[in-house]
Amino acid sequence: MAQVGAVLVDYDGTIAPLGVPRTESRIFRSVEAELRTIVGSAAVCVVTAKDFGFIHHRSRFATGWACASGLDIRLADGRVIAEKGLADLREALNLALAAEKFGTYTELKRGPDQELLVVTIDWTGAPEAGAFVVRRLKPLADGGLFVTHERGTTYADVYAARPDKGRATRLITKMLAVQSYVMFIGDSSLDNSAFQAADIAVGVAHGQPMERLTCEFIVEQARLAEFLRSLSGRGMDFSPTMAAVRRKG
Repeated sequence: MAQVGAVLVDYDGTIAPLGVPRTESRIFRSVEAELRTIVGSAAVCVVTAKDFGFIHHRSRFATGWACASGLDIRLADGRVIAEKGLADLREALNLALAAEKFGTYTELKRGPDQELLVVTIDWTGAPEAGAFVVRRLKPLADGGLFVTHERGTTYADVYAARPDKGRATRLITKMLAVQSYVMFIGDSSLDNSAFQAADIAVGVAHGQPMERLTCEFIVEQARLAEFLRSLSGRGMDFSPTMAAVRRKG
């Protein structure tokens, strides 16, 4: 068994549904209830590509947040670490504006001083724009910007610095002085660096190809609340034999 001192969770596809309008996105009620219970015994942090303005009011119960995939780290006690040496995202903004003519949605993610950290281009509502956007992302990456787009998804992020959820996982748990095991729960290959930085890596399955994930354990999304309830009910002692979890592979 392993005593868990911090539970770090991704947002989209992990504790919240994929493919819903931004304004309607919320943590699953059953999952939120269990996270609120856990925060009484262990740190609970959200490590997400979303910005603080989006995630904070949806998860005020959390101990901390690593937003924009780690470029903006904030704790509930008021401590903040902002990324320095940011690249100019003007070309990404130009691409986003051009894509909007096809019906895409642009999301600008900003840091604590309103500095631009990420330009997100989402073509969920305009699938015909996908090829246009993806084709024009390569020159941005070749020019030194940090571009992420997972195959099969309908959005892409262009970052002003290298996104690294693994670095964010290590940094936020160090800031919180976590002495026991760190658990990371995520759902995509973009979470792999965080899986590798954590002591216990749990992938949430919702129909995506799980072979891309470097997690050791798997929980079905429909049973995530049950898994978290079992964890808190055991006094935060994790075991591979506990309810709702199985080893990957």
